[in-house]
Amino acid sequence: MESLIEKSVSTPYGEKTVSVHALDIASVSEPLDIMTVSAFVRGYAPTPRTLLGALSDRNISVRQLAEEPEIDLRDLCNVWLSKEIRGGDLPIRRIGCIELLGYAVRYSTEARDERRIASSIRAYFSMLEIAALSGIPCETVGLPILGGGIQDVSMDLVATPMISECVRLLKDCEQIKRIRVITNNKKQAEAFARTLDSSYSILAQRSGGQEKGAASERRGKVFLSFSSKDRRFADLLCARLERAGVGVWYAPRDIQTNDYASAIFDAISHCDDFIVILSRDSLRSNHVLNEVDLAFRQLDRGIRLLPLKLDDAELGPAFSYYLSRIQRYEANGCGTEACLSGFIQKNFSDQNGDTVREGTV
Repeated sequence: MESLIEKSVSTPYGEKTVSVHALDIASVSEPLDIMTVSAFVRGYAPTPRTLLGALSDRNISVRQLAEEPEIDLRDLCNVWLSKEIRGGDLPIRRIGCIELLGYAVRYSTEARDERRIASSIRAYFSMLEIAALSGIPCETVGLPILGGGIQDVSMDLVATPMISECVRLLKDCEQIKRIRVITNNKKQAEAFARTLDSSYSILAQRSGGQEKGAASERRGKVFLSFSSKDRRFADLLCARLERAGVGVWYAPRDIQTNDYASAIFDAISHCDDFIVILSRDSLRSNHVLNEVDLAFRQLDRGIRLLPLKLDDAELGPAFSYYLSRIQRYEANGCGTEACLSGFIQKNFSDQNGDTVREGTV
């Protein structure tokens, strides 16, 4: 099964892989222990030109499998895993389902709630781990780009949590060896492959599982500083940067040690760009102030400080000491998409609009 990209992940159980494939599910030849589908809540109709429809055409009825699943967590978090498939015309042993959206919220603001979507993705991957620990065969797992079909969920919302959970699962779960991201939409596959290629979750991997010091070995990346109350915006900014090919060091996702403070210090000491999201909440955060102080001390080596101001809150004396002479990008008053596009275009693109700071090793 030819891939657009395949990345290795070093784990205590040996090298594992995550890959991206642009092909129709009907063309899958490699046996998959679990093939994931993304559905509306309790919505298993085999709609034409969807993954559920393609599976139905190959005699795999997700609707029937949902009637009596092997693992059923729908009442808790809308995920379930089927029993072993009997019959069917594809080399798929089981179906795993994540019910990402309800029909009623498809076009609502909830459909674009980054935290809720990320939480649903974590729940699905946690179920896969439960399945593996229960003795269910799951050496090779197939994934679509979750929500990427008729659910119309932006890839900006799903790519980063999907990649982070893929890496976490491969590292923590001995039984799962390979994760294949499969979509028949070539444009989506290529965009996801670019995000995978620049993701810190992938680039931080070192042979033998030696995570310590990974930040100091990687150059050309961005450190993202923010208040936890601004995580929704920070998640979206991180996803947009990585989709544009800019590597991001992002806590807590990229902390590979229990020594949180040392990890932050090491990452700031070796990043090329430091983005601080300024808001009423972050300007009251001592942690954000400490990170700005560390970044300020790195100016002599050429680090760029990039303040991104979300609202009209005043900097105050402490932040003014570090940032008053540094140009700020004023985002207050513009929509989120316009803000992100403008900020990335201004700071990470050349005159032709091409991304120039790739964040690669």
